[in-house]
Amino acid sequence: MKFVTTLLLALAVASTAFAGPQSTIGGRRLDSDMAHQVRTGWPSTSYEWWNKGKGKLDWALGGELVYGPWSGAWDDPRIAFALYAPLRFHLWENQRPNSKTDLGIRFTPGLMAGSAAVNVATVVSRAEIAVPVTIDVNPKVSIVTGGAIPIDLGWVENVGFVGAIPLLFRLGLEIKAGEKTAPFVLMEVGPGFGFGQGASSTSLAARIWAGTTFWSVRGK
Repeated sequence: MKFVTTLLLALAVASTAFAGPQSTIGGRRLDSDMAHQVRTGWPSTSYEWWNKGKGKLDWALGGELVYGPWSGAWDDPRIAFALYAPLRFHLWENQRPNSKTDLGIRFTPGLMAGSAAVNVATVVSRAEIAVPVTIDVNPKVSIVTGGAIPIDLGWVENVGFVGAIPLLFRLGLEIKAGEKTAPFVLMEVGPGFGFGQGASSTSLAARIWAGTTFWSVRGK
């Protein structure tokens, strides 16, 4: 009986050995009731307030100072501010002896308003769909991958309606630096399709950030 108990405890420890840091950029669900994320880079600096929802849902509210192409290409304000609300659903997980993989799907509606140039106003709406994947390769390290498609439709004063649809591959790293902090880096890159005024074009789209996730002292 003592051997069976010891074995069950060992299996329980092994099953969580590769549970890496909490993720706000990947596909893994939150462990705590609440988390905060701050990040800066290109094309923006942002803050997100994350909450653990019911079932398989995590949700957040975010604010973003934008000084480059919001989607990674084309919709390039001089300076703007955006509000958005990510909704992330956990779809699948796979536990292996040396790793754990979590797959999610995230939908992020948003709205940006600001200046496209001096004395030129711009407003852009967004519906972003992403498939975030978290691969825990170490109790303190997770690889983040997957893809994202921001679909932006906007209006620029004296120009008219414009749009951008990049197809972005995601690659990032999350590190559990302490009991309540997890720094990360995230890069998204791919082709960006822009359209407006009866024409269309393609260019390289890219977004890159460094930041940290930290969870509330009162979070369970």
